[in-house]
Amino acid sequence: MGAVGHPLIHLGYAYEFSSREIGMESLAIIASEYNFLHKYTDDASYTQPTPYTSTSPLEILQKISTDARFDNLFAHKGSSNLAPLFEQHESLVLEYWNAWTLSDPLKQFQDSQDAAVALLTATVAAGATDYDFFLVHVLTTSHAVRILLPFIPAKFHIGVVRQWWLLTIAVYICQLRPRIDKAVIKQTEVGEKGWKYVEHKAITGQWAANSHYVKGTFQLSILVLCVACD
Repeated sequence: MGAVGHPLIHLGYAYEFSSREIGMESLAIIASEYNFLHKYTDDASYTQPTPYTSTSPLEILQKISTDARFDNLFAHKGSSNLAPLFEQHESLVLEYWNAWTLSDPLKQFQDSQDAAVALLTATVAAGATDYDFFLVHVLTTSHAVRILLPFIPAKFHIGVVRQWWLLTIAVYICQLRPRIDKAVIKQTEVGEKGWKYVEHKAITGQWAANSHYVKGTFQLSILVLCVACD
């Protein structure tokens, strides 16, 4: 989960495209970006009972958004807030990290994908295009987890998902907890737009040369489809 989840993202692409070269990229990033986040799942002492629990990651994020203890932590949003967040407010972050109970892992993983979509699309005004670059990584890491779980031994599944959840909470707080309003998604006029529209925007659209836009567009569409089909 170092480098905002990029080792995981690239490993997912390696399996998705059967690419040894992208796999080597992932291993290189792991070697150079290994950071403190691993300790929270490596050391069982960080997993503790909390006063509040929920099976819904989106519900927990909504509660974080209104928790006054996070007010005025940072003057500006950005990845530079990540280390200070854990150095100065670790117990508060872990309180919410441990609040997610995984009583039905399959259903709750599906809920986590829904939360990833909402974090990107429901934190901007209807029709707006100012999507948060940092929050895109919550989406792309969620997509990577979905791709990788079938290849990972079952005993590691919960650990991987909980690491994604820790990163998600941290990114959300670092970006100053934008309000999540799912009504924005429902208000968006889709019309007759389908996969051809998505492909056109990703390949020949205004931001087709921006790799984050391309992968975000396709992965968002795939996750929305997965959530909708379920």
